[in-house]
Amino acid sequence: MLTDKNIENWRTEYKESLTGWHEEVNKVQSHFDDVVQKSWQKTKYIARNLPFAPEKVVMCPPHSILNFAPNQQHRIDYATGVWEGSSAEPTLDENNNITGVNVILHRPRLARLIRSLRARGYNLAMPIEKFGQLILDTVAVHGIEVLLADDGSPLRAYIRPSAGSGVGSWGVSLSPGYFIESSVIVFRWGSYFPDVARISKEGACAVITGVQRMFPIIGKHASNYGAASSDGSLARNLKYDELIYLAPYCIKDDRIDFNIRDFDGIMRYGVFSDGPGEEIFAILKDGETLIYPPMRVNRLGGTVLDYITKHLAPALGFKVREQDITLEQIRRGDIVGLAFVGNAVKVSPIGKIDIVKPKVDSHDGEIVETLVEFGIHPAVAKIRDQFAAELCGKKPPSHESLLTPVDLAWGKEFRADLDDFWSGLSF
Repeated sequence: MLTDKNIENWRTEYKESLTGWHEEVNKVQSHFDDVVQKSWQKTKYIARNLPFAPEKVVMCPPHSILNFAPNQQHRIDYATGVWEGSSAEPTLDENNNITGVNVILHRPRLARLIRSLRARGYNLAMPIEKFGQLILDTVAVHGIEVLLADDGSPLRAYIRPSAGSGVGSWGVSLSPGYFIESSVIVFRWGSYFPDVARISKEGACAVITGVQRMFPIIGKHASNYGAASSDGSLARNLKYDELIYLAPYCIKDDRIDFNIRDFDGIMRYGVFSDGPGEEIFAILKDGETLIYPPMRVNRLGGTVLDYITKHLAPALGFKVREQDITLEQIRRGDIVGLAFVGNAVKVSPIGKIDIVKPKVDSHDGEIVETLVEFGIHPAVAKIRDQFAAELCGKKPPSHESLLTPVDLAWGKEFRADLDDFWSGLSF
């Protein structure tokens, strides 16, 4: 309630907040360190270019003031950022000891980053080759430590290269020559889906709520993920592992139809697009054919799906075909296996799909149909296991683009220099 007394008290708090300042700063620093360790696990240094020297790169601790440049409102408020998702995976010997580190699908993801930057009209302040090497070197500086669980067992590390409008003037439209900052963060992140054992045994439980991919996906842009975050949260609130988006069109009588917009019609003639942060493939009832959606479903164009459809699946003897995946096909039994695929989820089988009609203005809904509950098909399991074995070096990659090695010896040497430099500084 807004009262004169409340206003008086709040304004008194403004003054009181100026007392005991050093103690408060210490509390904030302690809280920030705790947050960093929980969200950016094992992150020691962030690589970024400098606002006052954009072509130069610095590796600084997460708490450094260099990571908190003023007036980044455009990138945050208007979601104009561009980013990539990548991973560093350990190479394991027969005893699961780490013998090396690789960045996964490094070059294909750099190519997609270029596509995303061009779609926004951005130019990095450094050559893309330099930024690509910066990604590898940031992983190298973190070394094997970032790939270890608390019990010492091997995990993967997540890599988040990003770029977007940095320090500059206010307003929606970007002026020519607006400073585009870029950075690389590496942190430990074992699994996208928390319940690893259940999904490995039964597959993920997915939900379709009728949400269609309507906003054009032309790159890996922050603006794609605001709605995705909300839609994905709805799935979690409904106790599902993930949501499945439908394409912006339906297929009725073998013809594409953009005019079906009612829930019942979409649920009858709907076409799969993707998940909030992953792509999808399906296995046909012959058990030998993998199909995946065309780009017209408004999907991003996943690097893992591309690798599987072009290299891994053919190498395993699967026939591969680009084709719409429809709800009608699933109901007819033409499709016997499904999986989410992506950098974060790797290859995660889909074991069950429910159709839920959301309640208006609520994070709740009513199950109207269990579309399918077929568990994990052997063909999906075969692809999942092959991909996992290739990632850790237990089987050779189906294509050389999968693994890019990291120079751990250089990283260890430079890490010592960084630790020595930053130990005596407070910014």
